[in-house]
Amino acid sequence: MSDLESADSRSDIGPNTIMEGRKIIQWLIGGIGVAIVIGYSYFVLDDYVRGPRIIIESPLTGYSTTTPSIVITGRGIHTNNLSVNGTQTPVDLNGNFRAQLILAPGYNIIKVTAKDNYERTVENTLEINLITEQLTTDTATRTIDTSATTTQATSTGTPEFQMLNF
Repeated sequence: MSDLESADSRSDIGPNTIMEGRKIIQWLIGGIGVAIVIGYSYFVLDDYVRGPRIIIESPLTGYSTTTPSIVITGRGIHTNNLSVNGTQTPVDLNGNFRAQLILAPGYNIIKVTAKDNYERTVENTLEINLITEQLTTDTATRTIDTSATTTQATSTGTPEFQMLNF
């Protein structure tokens, strides 16, 4: 009877059950195929979707210095061409760049521009202040004439912030 019972249990499986199992496997393989195609498409189109980016490591915008020579370092991501103030700047294989500039006295605006393979452009602007050194040990003597009295004043300090001692 055990042989008969096992034969009956195998007949319960039937051709319909086997076909359902095959359909599940087909759907599973098809889903994996679609996932591979979507993943590969994202990988290929990643440059286009994100576009070029510029990360400036140093100096940060708003930086003030007394040295007229400055080095700008950073990284270009998904870039084909990179320029600093309109001058082409070399980029290594990892996208790192380094540019040395000479600042004008006072407020300076530096533009870092990057372009990708699809001709999209991104620009990052740095604002850097070059502080010129002033003589602080200079002592000046002035004479102030007030109607009838003459008073002598001595000034010590920078020309911008003079303290008058009467």
